[in-house]
Order: sequence, then C-alpha cells, then structure tokens
Amino acid sequence: MKTLVATKLPLVLAVGIATQAWAETPVVENSKVQVWGTQISNASSLLSEDIELKQADHLSDLLRDQPGVDIGGAHSTNQRINIRGMQDLDLDITIDGARQNNFMYHHMGNLLINADILKAVDLQVGTNSVINGGLSGGVAFETKDAKDLLKEGQKIGARLHASVASNDYFGYSATAYSQLNDQLDLLAYFNTTNRDNPEDGSGNESIGNDGEIDNALVKLGLDIDDANRVEFSYDKYTDAGDYAPRADMGALTNAAITDNTVYPTEFERETLTLNYELDLGDAVNLRATLYQNTMHLWRDEALNSRASYRYAEGESVNRGLNLLAESVLEGDSVLHTLRYGLETWKHETERLEDGALVRPEEATSMALFVEDAIEFENGFVLTPGARYNRYKLDTTASDKTFTDTTLGLAAAYPLTDAWTLRASSTQLFQGPNLSEVFSSSTSAANPDLKAETGINHELGVSFEESGVAGLDRLNFSLTLFQTDIDDYIDDEGNGTLENVGDYRLRGFEASVGLSQGNLDARLSYAHSGSENRETGEALSREVGDSIALGLDYYIPSQNLALNWTSQFILEEEYYDKPAYDVHSLSANWTPVSIQGLTLTAGIENLFDEYYASHASRIGDANHPVFGALHLTDYEPGRNFKLSASYSF
Repeated sequence: MKTLVATKLPLVLAVGIATQAWAETPVVENSKVQVWGTQISNASSLLSEDIELKQADHLSDLLRDQPGVDIGGAHSTNQRINIRGMQDLDLDITIDGARQNNFMYHHMGNLLINADILKAVDLQVGTNSVINGGLSGGVAFETKDAKDLLKEGQKIGARLHASVASNDYFGYSATAYSQLNDQLDLLAYFNTTNRDNPEDGSGNESIGNDGEIDNALVKLGLDIDDANRVEFSYDKYTDAGDYAPRADMGALTNAAITDNTVYPTEFERETLTLNYELDLGDAVNLRATLYQNTMHLWRDEALNSRASYRYAEGESVNRGLNLLAESVLEGDSVLHTLRYGLETWKHETERLEDGALVRPEEATSMALFVEDAIEFENGFVLTPGARYNRYKLDTTASDKTFTDTTLGLAAAYPLTDAWTLRASSTQLFQGPNLSEVFSSSTSAANPDLKAETGINHELGVSFEESGVAGLDRLNFSLTLFQTDIDDYIDDEGNGTLENVGDYRLRGFEASVGLSQGNLDARLSYAHSGSENRETGEALSREVGDSIALGLDYYIPSQNLALNWTSQFILEEEYYDKPAYDVHSLSANWTPVSIQGLTLTAGIENLFDEYYASHASRIGDANHPVFGALHLTDYEPGRNFKLSASYSF
C-alpha cells in the first residue's frame, strides 16, 4: 500500500495540507534553502515549497504573487488578506494557532503581522475541509523558533539585521536563540522599522504614513521527552505614528476631507500562546493551542472638529483553545487517516471615548469536527467529514444562538504516478461578526439576522514529474471552483449587521513550475468573479484576473541567488478597476570569505507603476458632506532596498 504521509511537518501545517486530499506533493529537496526565510504552502498549487528571498516589510511583498490571493492596503496599518475576492473577515486566520479575526475599523486592516519573523505561511485557498472554518479559506502564520535557527551541534546563536529603503524607511532587528540544555530552547527577537511618507508612482507624497513599528517575540520551548513538547510564546506588535484618519483611502481623499491633518495613532497586538505537541506516531499526533490575542487601537482626535471626545479607543480580545489530532489506522485493504478536534473561543470587544465605555459586545463559538481520509489499494482516497458549529452572539443587533452541522466530501485519484484528479464539496457556516470595534455608531437591532451558510465545490488536476521534457522537474495544477454563500453579510456595507442576499463566486487557479539546473520558474493565472444572485452586484474587493511570474537563478560559485517577480493584473470590469503590471527584482549574496554575512539588494516596482491593488479601496465617490472624492489607495512607487544580516 502506498504511504500517504511522506513529509513530517508541524501539525498546524501538516493538517492544512493533508486535509486536501490532493495535496500529497512530495517535498522537493532544495540545496539552496535559506536559514532565514519564509516557507509558503499554497494548497491550491503545486508550487508549495518556496523559500522567499524578498525583503518583505508588508504582507503584500510576501503573498501577492500567490494564485487566488491578494493583499489590499498600502498603509502599514492596513494589511488586508483577500482570497478569491473575499476579505479577512470571511477567512480563518491564525498566528501560531491564535485566532486573528477582528473587525477593528473599516478604514484600517484587522491584522498586524511582521513578515520578517515568519517561518511559514499555510494558505488555504477555498474552504475544502470541515477542519477549517471561514467562507473562502484561511491563512495560518507560524513564527520562527530557536530550533529553526540553530545549526547542528550549535548551542547558542544570534543574528543582527539592518535594512534601508529609498521610499522611505529603515529598520533593524536582533535575534538571539539558544538550546539552553537538553530540554529547553529559547528565542528572543526584536525588530523596529521607522517610516516616513513614501511617494507613489506619480511622485505624490502619501501624507499620513510617518510612524514606527516595533515587534518583540519571545519563545520558550520544553521537550519533555521524545513525544511531548510544550512551547510558550509572547508576541507584541506596535504600529504608532502620525497617521491619516482614513488609512485605507488615498492621499487625495485625506487631503480633501481633512487638509492633510494627521492624528497621533497607536495600533497594537499582543498575543500569548501555549502550545502542546504530542507525537505517538500513527496512534496519535496532537497539537493543542491555548491563546489570548488582544488588538488595541488608540487615537488622539483633538483636531477632529466633528468628534465630541478627544481620545478614542477600541479593543478586541480573542481567548480560545484549539485541539487537533491525527491517528492512522491500517486495515486489510484500506488505510484510515482520522483527523479530529475542536475549536472554542470567546471574542469580546469594547469602544471607549475619553476612557468611558461606550459599547461592549461579545460572541462565543464552539466547533467539533472529524474527517477520515480513506485510502484504497489503488491509491483512490475518499475523505468524508462532519463539523458541528455552535455560535452565540451578544450584541445590540442580535443576541441569537446559531447552530449548524456541516458536511464535507473530498476525493482524489492518481491516474499515474504523475497525474492526480481531485474533487471536493464542503458546506460552509459562519456566524455574524461583532460590530466594528472603533466605530462610534451602533448597529441597529436586527431580529432577522441569519448566519452565513453555503457550499464550496472544487475540481482539479495536478501533475508533477522529474526528468521530463529535458527538465529536472515539471509541475502543473488547475483548480476550478464555485462557492455559493447564502445570506451574505457585508460587514463594511453600511455600518449595520444585515444579510444582503446570496452570492456566487466562480473562477480558477492555474500554475506551472519547472526546475532546470540552477533555474526555477513559476507562472500562475488566477481568476475570480462574484455576483449577488438577485442584483448581480460583485463583491466590493473583487480582484478579477491576475497573472504572476517568478524566476529564481542560483550561482553556486558565488553563493548568489537572483529573483525576478512580475505581476500582471487585468482590468476588472464590474467596478472598472484599471489594469496594471508591477515588476521587482532582488539579489541575495552570501560571501564565502565572511561566514554568516548575507547581503540582499532589490528594486520593488521597478518601472514606477502608478497603481492600486484591486483588493484595496478604489474609485470615486460623491460624499454628502465632503463632496467629490478620489478614494483610490495608491501603492508606493519605485523602491530601492538594501539589507545586511550577520549570524554567528
């Protein structure tokens, strides 16, 4: 019988991949693996073992070229993950297992994350398993720990890093890591980035970006024995500065509304996690995460003539427990891989004005799930699953309890050693989000409010083979999807919690990758389209068609790695979002003469394109108070970047 699990990964990643019946991609050994990098796994693509060499300072630098994924927002406080046109409010997002779903402020993002410290990013493009929540997939971020950085036999190490960019910031970081004894390991990390106002592709200064980002991470791991490990982490991220009141809108909008007024602003995330891992081989492989994640947004609005207060605050706290286990049972003619667990959390929010509590809200959720990947002797894998959801809302809009049992069924069949067919259908459930935390208004009571439900269908084919067509490796994948969402809630629509109808999303993700000698190439094309089944209206953050090209070339004699990345975004017709293309290059050099030194140089937006991501705010409006506004959130223009790191 074929062995299913060829790669042993941390369970948080392994489950994400393994729950895709077709994601049994063997690991391709890569002699050019970097110690300090981010591994990106995309379940809809075979291009799943990338080690990024980019000097990522925004999630867009890291993920925007992944098929089916876009990152909206140009401002540091406005990082918005978008999968197939749906925003992060409809996705399942975690950092080291801690839930990150918040609706802080419609003019800012809901996620604060430092791309530099990420070890791995597990992308679930589409919800294809009962193990995962969300309406359109999710993202699991995992930060580095000491064991990732220590070389064989090394007991203690450190890394110093500095970077500067022409448009317009600089930063540095320090990392220390140690195997304290046979059982304890420790990592301590600090990063700071100082930003000024960048220029966009037309040379316009983007007022309202002047600030500083600090991130500190401490991780302490304890290997109790070969089977048991406990890990505690404390992660604090602070983004503070003189920021535009509406960070999701372009400089022209803020100039028109406030005459370039900026407000002292502090946006902070504090995450505590306690992870436990149990590895008893096939009998059980378990990961449990106990967490608390706090988001806090503070702003001095002394210059806001329309406000009746000076200091506004919003806080969002998620506390929860995740349990995820896998057991392998071998029968006479089939192999069962059982995955089961639970997710339970409590989400509390509050708005304060000059320290006075204005509006508290809370929601509690519990989900139990189980699925069984049944593999037959001919390689056919059938994965049925079930998930029970219970969600209670306690807000002005509604205090209902919503329950639902959702089912999933996936199948994969290897036509040959290289070709695999796959199909899946997964029912969806998501309770209504809490109200926007930082807004001073309160959603009206809505006794008719319903949970969002639906179903995601996918059909795909994948190919991977070595030594074909004169290449070292060639792979290809195509995924077609249709997602039906009933009673969709547009959280950003009009400030009220209400169902706005049924939506249908359709599209595909296609990717091809090849390796030949020291050259790796990747090409992907993703299309997504959405419509309200009654009105025909598309989702406001619809991306449309995107093409990405990545080229990597390694010169071993010089320890030099080169990268070229291009994106071609086609015109989006419903909202008339314009086409654009952006190209970036980078070089990473590790001189043999100075062991531990790494130099990286690059140019982002090489041709100074004047553009805005289709996942960002785009368009014009005629506001009843402020008049005609050009809302488009333009990205920074050409940016020369240089960084150096030294590890010892």
